[in-house]
Amino acid sequence: MRSKGRVGALAAVLLFSTTALGVLVSIAVNEATSQPTWPWPFDTMQHHPWRWAIISAAALTVLTVLFFRLTDRGDGAGDAEGGAALTIDRSHFDRSNVNQITGGRQTNADSYYETNYFLGGGNPPSPAEKPSDMRDIPGLPEFVPGTLHDRRGLLKRLETEMSRSEGLFVALEGTAGVGKTAITAELLRKAPEKVARVYLAARGYPGVNCFSVLERLAVAVADQDDRQLLVERLNDGESDVLVRLGDVLDQLGGDRVWLALDDAQDLFDTGSGEWRDETLGLLFDEVAKRPGQRIKILLVTTVRLPLARLVTERVTNGLPATDFPGFVATLAIPGAPATQLAALAQATRRHPRTAELVVGIQAIATRPAADPLDAASDAPTLAKTMLASLAEPQERVVRSLAVLDVPVRPAVLAELNGVTPGEMRVVLDELVRCRLVRRHDDHYYLPAGEAHRIAGAVPPGTRVAQRRRAAAFLENAAGARTVARLDDLEDAFLAVHLYVAAEEAGPALRLMAALDDRYLKGWGQTATLTPWLTRMTGGFFGFREQARYLMLAGRALAQRGQLAEAIKVIDNGVLVSAETDNTAAHLGFLVQLAAYYFRAGQVGKAAEQYQKLLDRSPAGHKGVLTAHIGLALCLTETGAFTEADVHLDAAGSVGPDLALSLEYQRALIDFERGQAGRSVDRLEQARDAAVKANARVIAARCDDLAAWGWLLRNKPGRATEAALRAYEVAERGGDPGLWSTSGTTLAIIELHHDKPDRAFAAANLATRYATGMYAAEAFAVKGVASLRRGDSREHARQAFSKGAELARELGTAAPGCYRPHEVEGLALAGLALLDPERGEQGAADAYREAKRIVDLPGAQFRRRELFGALTEDWPGDPLPAVRGLLF
Repeated sequence: MRSKGRVGALAAVLLFSTTALGVLVSIAVNEATSQPTWPWPFDTMQHHPWRWAIISAAALTVLTVLFFRLTDRGDGAGDAEGGAALTIDRSHFDRSNVNQITGGRQTNADSYYETNYFLGGGNPPSPAEKPSDMRDIPGLPEFVPGTLHDRRGLLKRLETEMSRSEGLFVALEGTAGVGKTAITAELLRKAPEKVARVYLAARGYPGVNCFSVLERLAVAVADQDDRQLLVERLNDGESDVLVRLGDVLDQLGGDRVWLALDDAQDLFDTGSGEWRDETLGLLFDEVAKRPGQRIKILLVTTVRLPLARLVTERVTNGLPATDFPGFVATLAIPGAPATQLAALAQATRRHPRTAELVVGIQAIATRPAADPLDAASDAPTLAKTMLASLAEPQERVVRSLAVLDVPVRPAVLAELNGVTPGEMRVVLDELVRCRLVRRHDDHYYLPAGEAHRIAGAVPPGTRVAQRRRAAAFLENAAGARTVARLDDLEDAFLAVHLYVAAEEAGPALRLMAALDDRYLKGWGQTATLTPWLTRMTGGFFGFREQARYLMLAGRALAQRGQLAEAIKVIDNGVLVSAETDNTAAHLGFLVQLAAYYFRAGQVGKAAEQYQKLLDRSPAGHKGVLTAHIGLALCLTETGAFTEADVHLDAAGSVGPDLALSLEYQRALIDFERGQAGRSVDRLEQARDAAVKANARVIAARCDDLAAWGWLLRNKPGRATEAALRAYEVAERGGDPGLWSTSGTTLAIIELHHDKPDRAFAAANLATRYATGMYAAEAFAVKGVASLRRGDSREHARQAFSKGAELARELGTAAPGCYRPHEVEGLALAGLALLDPERGEQGAADAYREAKRIVDLPGAQFRRRELFGALTEDWPGDPLPAVRGLLF
């Protein structure tokens, strides 16, 4: 609106200047005809008209530019003095926590014109200022206006900070209800064209957690096909959070993303100042470390946030006087008494949410109450005035919303108030119409600050009882829902939240454990439970609750990629459970601990846990079967194939899923022994069964190993077909091991066909997840392909060095395993080719150690195939010592 004032003033200046110039020219022309000599500038006008025209135009241009700059500075000052006080603070650590209240609402331009004109608010908006579609940013609440008419200085500052390359976070800090969400919405709407815009709210649906952030970042990927594959991989349960994040960041590359997190103060613990969701904090830490990423995160908060080097923009005062009438115009409620603009501005100090409450109370008042204008200066008094103005059913609903303090559907409130959902919706919609209650996608809620004030006056026993009853209702409702993804568990998560808020640890842990068993564990999303687990550090009623807590906490840590911490937690569970008579819990902890040791590459320690499981499981217990399978897996890794066969045979008859895994293990042993035909036959049968069972990952693993079997049988065409099938599944899944091994296998086969470019492309993708033995092999093969296609030696050297480093770490963590040694041998052989002064000794020693553990035909073939691919185009007789070991 102030920009329109500047345009009018500019027009007046230009009109005055043009008129004055015309008068001067007329005088010069008329008078010059009767007087031979005139002083400058009239003499210049008469004798040098073009020079005068140029001088005049230049002068007017300079005046115009100066005028624009002066008015622009005046605009910023107006924001600071007449409205929002704006400062930048780059380092602060206040850990207080006040929840956000936001204000504003969109109406159409005609309503704005009529109301604002009669209120004396000035001219109607121009077509360029008419409200845009307020839903063009998915997730925005309904109350957010479609266009912002004020605080342009603040927006410019935010745009500048969000456009800087350094730093991850920018904060928008302001008092509750001052309009931060409206400012955020305008910032996202006006973002540069190539910036992906994302909005999430801690109190919204979906809320802010590591998986909702990952999903929104994935949706920001520009290429539709890449985006679809990425989303599919994120829904796979085999990878941890950091692996999924790496996948997302790889796909985003250097694309720009602005991610706004509203109600950000709710994401931090008020006491410790730490992230309530440790997984979310870990995720952002990793994003900040990633070179080349161009993600900026706007934290919208009511309090100072405990983050170092945080650039903060503040908005603390009410609206500027020039913009307050326009805002009040958007609050027009049919049937409400006329608004006294001057009195409202004075009483509320032009604070958006306070003004909204006053107008809403005046509109809905059904009982005699104090004038809200008299209570506007004190938030608790205004809240009491609002309650006093409501009819009894409305008051009960508002108190229930305050007690729950989360967005809920009408059915939940109907349960608490003894009415039907339809009757409840009528009451809620009237409260929304009068701007007292918020609504978003059929969820109703109070702004958090108001909820806390109202709930504080409710007796503690009543608060606990209502939260417990609402949680039980939501838990029952969740059981009737069809669940396919995380968002479908909304009711169940809300029930967990309310159980925790009611300090009901037992029901909360029981429900979380059930959700994990049915869905989260398989999806790899147990870490979603982290915020509630973090709040439940005590108050367990017995060993059962404690055991559930430890199992869930350990799994959440493992999914965050923190295997060392997960092992500590589960090891504690093993010790605690050993002191009780709860055999089932003890055996469950042993299974979990063995699996985490194996994932960490500590095969020997994994085998110890599986042996304990076998020794302590009663006859006929499923722990016996699990122990035999686990021991067979560990023994296969160490080349003890005869002992592995014993455990595979002891496993006996198993279910279809485990049968596929057992058959794969037998096929792997057959291949290492050089029985390629038998191995391929097993794999094809297992693959067919896996396809029928929709077990995509195990089917792809069968194809990947079968490709090596076909190579050993000298049928490269069949090998290519199998490798491509495995690679296609890996592209759509989130299993890091399958991604790495299938890409590496395909690269080796392309090298076999003498296609180094295609081999490099496959190997390069296989190195995306730089962890584990398969990643080490992928880096080594990438170095081979790089050499074969004539890349710079430095590129190949980097790949070989990384492969050798990873393989060496794995060899140290898992003594007795042979694959890390042969991968290290290949990588060191590549480095010896590039740098002859290194010599062959390191590569020869690594290969010699691998041969000491396993020196069977299948392993011999694989080592020769890879070494031959490395030295294929090398002149002379390269690395004769290594060649003598392998051939």
